[in-house]
Amino acid sequence: MPLRLILLTLALLLAGCATTPQPQRQQVDWSQERQRLEQLTHWQLSGKLAIITEKEKGSARLNWQQEGDDYRLNLTSVIGTHILELTRQHGRLTLTDRDGNRHQSQDAGELIYRLTGWELPIDGLPEWIKGLPGDAQYQLNPDKSLASVTDGAWQIDYQQYRDQDGYRLPHQLSLQGEGTRLKLLINEWSLK
Repeated sequence: MPLRLILLTLALLLAGCATTPQPQRQQVDWSQERQRLEQLTHWQLSGKLAIITEKEKGSARLNWQQEGDDYRLNLTSVIGTHILELTRQHGRLTLTDRDGNRHQSQDAGELIYRLTGWELPIDGLPEWIKGLPGDAQYQLNPDKSLASVTDGAWQIDYQQYRDQDGYRLPHQLSLQGEGTRLKLLINEWSLK
């Protein structure tokens, strides 16, 4: 084989092995970013939720609509079967179960646990989903995005972010509580 052909083959092999460098995220001012995210009060997201407990493993499609302090959380199975819908409207919580029965309580987490056996930290989720720690302890990534939050029994770890409409929003996160592990993959954000 001629030397020229060997060198050309090696050059093509090396070019095929080369990786395209990923752009480095610019560092942001955490206090400004936090303030901007706190002002983001109307949004919607859809994604997938994995729930892992000592007794079971399951997954659901998740749709969350936040309108100020009010929200609507809709969980469906992978094939689209209704699991539950939790709404908070004017401070009133209502859970509609898979059979269409309505249940009310002052504590969303307790209501979901009573009807499903799942520990879901509903009170903290609107903040954590956006990449905010609330009043909890937290750590930042080198680019000043939120790396993790420790809030009582819950540990929230942020694995991936995506930029949308001028915000850096979580795309993938995991939540670990006592006996429950949640993995959330956010497919789509809609900001209002």
